[in-house]
Amino acid sequence: MNDWSNEAIEKIFILVGRLGFPLTVAAWLMVFGFCIGMALVITKRLPRTVVISSLIVGGLSLAAHLFDYFGTLRITPDLAVEGNPIWRIVVERLGLPVARWYGLTGKIMLAVLSFEFFAYYLSGRARLLPSTARDFTDFWKKYGENAGPGTRIANFFAFLFALIGPFCFYIALLNALSNSELYIRIPAMPIMLAAYIIILASIYLVGNYLSWRQNNRKNT
Repeated sequence: MNDWSNEAIEKIFILVGRLGFPLTVAAWLMVFGFCIGMALVITKRLPRTVVISSLIVGGLSLAAHLFDYFGTLRITPDLAVEGNPIWRIVVERLGLPVARWYGLTGKIMLAVLSFEFFAYYLSGRARLLPSTARDFTDFWKKYGENAGPGTRIANFFAFLFALIGPFCFYIALLNALSNSELYIRIPAMPIMLAAYIIILASIYLVGNYLSWRQNNRKNT
């Protein structure tokens, strides 16, 4: 399974490499644009609890991204053996200092997006919760029934994106173990990423339901 996963990653990296420098510019600008766009979306005054929770998520994401970033530079300061083709393209076209700046600013912006998306998820969740539900199944049948499927999908995506950042800790671990026998034994990145997303989806389903039940008990 690990061999198949690593081959899939290699094919993706080859495709990205073929797209070349325009993709690297577009990727950075897209992340920057999303940061500005999401800031405009959540400009209204957020409850203190939402801000605190979102700061925690954003801080955890920032720690994971920076851990991965500086771990990569420790292993390959000149990025000569960096696997990410986007970084290699920037090095080749613009030089190492710009590539480091590109990577660092990208990581920071992704952490900012984690904060913004989690704030969006929390602030929009209240209007998706049903007023009554018999059980877990009935809760999810009624969840966001008056908001439309687009709003439900956006809320779920915001939750997933906000919490995907900590997965960089595992990527950094893989990079640190790349020259050891343990690297072959532990699950490859795509396998663990799929498992991590499944865990996040389960947390979304169960967490929203439990939060709704707790709020209902307080109000009764």
